[in-house]
Amino acid sequence: MNISPAVIQLYSESDLAVVFIQGLDESWQIVWQNTTANMLWGEYDLNKDLVLKAQLLSAAHTHSAKTFRHFPLEGLQDFRFMLHHFEDGFILQFIHDAEECRTGGQLKYEESVCQTAVETAGLALFDWDLSSGQIHYSDLIYKICDISANELSSNQAGLFERIHPDDRAAFEEQIDVHLEAQWPLCVEFRFRSSNGDYVWLKMTGSATNSSTKNLPQRLVGAFRDISDQKRTEQTVYQRESLIEQIFDALPVSIYVKDGHGCFRFFSKQAEVLTGVNRIKAIGRTDFEVFSAEAARVNAQLDARAREAGALLVSEEKRQVNDQLRCLMSGRGPVVIQNLDQTQSIWLLGFELDITERYLMEEALRSAKDDAEAATKAKSEFLSVMSHEIRTPLNAVIGTSSLLLDSDLSEEQKNQMQMIKRSGEHLLYLINDILDFNKLDSGQMELEQRAFSLQEQVDTVFSILAPEAKMKGIAFNQEMADDVVNFMWGDEARVRQVLLNLMGNSIKFTDRGSVTLKVQTSLTRSGFSRFEIIDTGIGIDKKNIGKLFSEFMQADTSTTRKYGGTGLGLAICKKLVEAMKGFIGVDSILGEGSCFWFEIPTPKANPDEIEAENLEQNFDEQQALKILVAEDNLSNQMLIRAVLTKLGHQIVLVNNGKEAIEQLKHVDFDLVLMDMQMPELDGLEATKVIRQQLTTVAANIPIIALTANALSGDKERVLEAGMNDYLTKPIDIHALKRALWKWSRA
Repeated sequence: MNISPAVIQLYSESDLAVVFIQGLDESWQIVWQNTTANMLWGEYDLNKDLVLKAQLLSAAHTHSAKTFRHFPLEGLQDFRFMLHHFEDGFILQFIHDAEECRTGGQLKYEESVCQTAVETAGLALFDWDLSSGQIHYSDLIYKICDISANELSSNQAGLFERIHPDDRAAFEEQIDVHLEAQWPLCVEFRFRSSNGDYVWLKMTGSATNSSTKNLPQRLVGAFRDISDQKRTEQTVYQRESLIEQIFDALPVSIYVKDGHGCFRFFSKQAEVLTGVNRIKAIGRTDFEVFSAEAARVNAQLDARAREAGALLVSEEKRQVNDQLRCLMSGRGPVVIQNLDQTQSIWLLGFELDITERYLMEEALRSAKDDAEAATKAKSEFLSVMSHEIRTPLNAVIGTSSLLLDSDLSEEQKNQMQMIKRSGEHLLYLINDILDFNKLDSGQMELEQRAFSLQEQVDTVFSILAPEAKMKGIAFNQEMADDVVNFMWGDEARVRQVLLNLMGNSIKFTDRGSVTLKVQTSLTRSGFSRFEIIDTGIGIDKKNIGKLFSEFMQADTSTTRKYGGTGLGLAICKKLVEAMKGFIGVDSILGEGSCFWFEIPTPKANPDEIEAENLEQNFDEQQALKILVAEDNLSNQMLIRAVLTKLGHQIVLVNNGKEAIEQLKHVDFDLVLMDMQMPELDGLEATKVIRQQLTTVAANIPIIALTANALSGDKERVLEAGMNDYLTKPIDIHALKRALWKWSRA
């Protein structure tokens, strides 16, 4: 602080004690003091006088002058201080309070206690002379309002001038009401400080009347700073308003009830769903707002939620604005902290209009039912078509096989071989479509049985080797030593995948080789990896993504040149995935391809392989007396020829009803029963045989013959009481095996 010589000279001989003070690092230092100050308190340490230090700290945050009375230190007299800002510090002036000396110590003590109590309570006192309009304020008003005595004049005009324009009318009205009707005076208003900011004040007081005229003469009371309270109220109001706006914007009805069941919150959507205005709901119970029955139901649900101590959710249908709506309702307890630190259990509830979701779910259920009905119709159609196509195919393939074993010329054999191969090709296409339908509908169930992997690989090679030989390409297999041979799984489906992939490789390879490599997977424990490597036409990279899609081939030209349905690879993919495996392809156009798949191969004990899986000489079969129920004439001729050639004696009937009559009078070793026949089909006939015939006839082995090949046929056959299941066209080896098995049962 730089104090000019002129200033020092001005205050040097003053009767007032004058001190220049500067703050340094939260401490205070006397820079200069005059002779009077030095006489009154000497080398005074401001930092030990905590009350005075507090006044200095307070003054540092205001711009107005401060006046106050204070005992500087123990043993010194009471002084009246005046504190002003000066440059970057303060001027402190003080003088001995002569009035205090006159009143004596007791009055000094009482005034000090009274003043301390009032100021501690934050009350700035005023005395308003109503006749003259003069107002006397206590010193605290200047601190509260951040204003100097000169700025706040002592007349009522000076007070009114600083009241916020929006609050002035209400302020004057409250004063008038109090003076005229003696209504308690309590008014809140905004007061403008010296820097233009507004301070919220709460004014309370009481008027006294003149003893002669009985008219209000003085108004005495206090001002309290309620700015913090107003800010808190504003924050709470804004928060509540924001929450209310958020809840009103949500498409959810939300309400809150207190411990007495009275509504404390009622959202806009609650008004829509209930038809009750929130003004009528707030502060009232259900019984005051809704019908007696609705209120009773709500009270029961509220009690149930309180007892459960958790959110309870339910769905109901209710009329809303004359429309039937589906609503999701929920309610649950919430804990509220009271001002007295106790807790109350309130209830939070909501309702959500889920009509659109309900209608969508109904539409989805209807669509699902329609899709299931369509799937069922498709399956029934495929079942019928399978039967209708397989029945003549059975005759074509079976008859051609019989003729090939007869004495034919070379040309006739070639022609008959062509007929048989064409029939088998047509059967292959039908099987692809049926397999895809079963996989696509999720109806195919994989068997889990022990089998020899090497045996299945050898079977595939024996089937495909003639075609590879005819094309003049090498056909190789490489089985690693550590590959599991005896494993658990569905041998037929493993064989089917290998036949499909290796058959494709042979079909698309005109020169070179096709090689099957089987090894243990390097990336998946417990898996085996199968690679079919060919030197065929290869696949363009842009077409690889199409390969495993239904009815798709890499190039439409391949369909024209090589044929096929485009289902083979899609079926392989679905089968491998059904076995929890993985499938893929690596290929270079013009150089060849490597189709691979990896499947889990859990190890099995060779002893676990069923006896019928082992090689048996089924030709060493004793002659049997067999009853055949078949309505198709060509199939009758075929089955008669096949069974007669195998050395068996047969009796043919046209339907299930005739089969039952035969079993009543004739003993047979075995029955071959067609599934679809007029008058009485195979399933119904079997049920009658099992339930109504004598013990011997009722226990006769019955083997189903069917042209159907859809999922569920085997289950229906076994459920009806049949023992086994053969599909048409009948495989001679499978027929021999079934006859061998059940003739020994």
